Amino acid sequence: MSVDSEIQYAPARLDLAGKVALVTGGTRGIGRGIVLAMAAAGAKVIVSGRDRSNAEDVVAATRKVGTEGDLVVCDLFDDDAVDTLISDTVALAGKLDILVNNAGIDADGPMIDYDLETWRRVIRFDLEVPMRLSQQAARHFVANGGGSIVNIASVLSQVAVAEAGAYTPAKHGVLGLTRTMALELGKQGVRVNCVAPGLIQTDMTNNLWGSEAGMAYARDRIPCGRIGQPRDIGGAVVFLASEAADFIHGQVIVVDGGSLAT
Repeated sequence: MSVDSEIQYAPARLDLAGKVALVTGGTRGIGRGIVLAMAAAGAKVIVSGRDRSNAEDVVAATRKVGTEGDLVVCDLFDDDAVDTLISDTVALAGKLDILVNNAGIDADGPMIDYDLETWRRVIRFDLEVPMRLSQQAARHFVANGGGSIVNIASVLSQVAVAEAGAYTPAKHGVLGLTRTMALELGKQGVRVNCVAPGLIQTDMTNNLWGSEAGMAYARDRIPCGRIGQPRDIGGAVVFLASEAADFIHGQVIVVDGGSLAT
């Protein structure tokens, strides 16, 4: 590889105009925030989810903020559906430039009593499925001039909490997957990075923020003094998927209001 002797100062674009992005679990919560942020940045976003009605609602919302999107109904617990999601997306949209592995599940419980089948279910959905989709997307990207993969992990890819017996190991694995694939694929034009959300206000986290104790936690333990919003994660994903992040490979951006700094 030759080294360009010219120093480049022209600003890189922080938009996704002309790009096609697939977002798994894009029908609600963090996924919905990512979809709308990417649409506002100019991408055509393909929303993947199990519920057609919810997916259609998000696709309709993309029309109000940016480029019109589309949907692929897909149950990521179905091996055959996982195997064809990338090819189905390419067939629908004509190409694929960005994969966002956002879909995830959780099941709390102490490790000493953690049920093996529950462990396998969480690890499969939160780690194995992103690995399989990333493999397929990477093959497409390498054959078509490059692309970007953004994995959604968690602050629990950096630390641990009690009774997150499968979720924490899975999210640590997502970070390892990100770094491994980045090392292998960077010279082939594929960038792989990761966003690690902290406490984000969604239906899934209502048990954490939907109480006075949760609000007190936000005031006292999150340096910026508020709970994160899905749009906060969407902004980080847009950046990592854009030309502005072209020299960023194998990295994790923690979006937690400063919690890990305390």
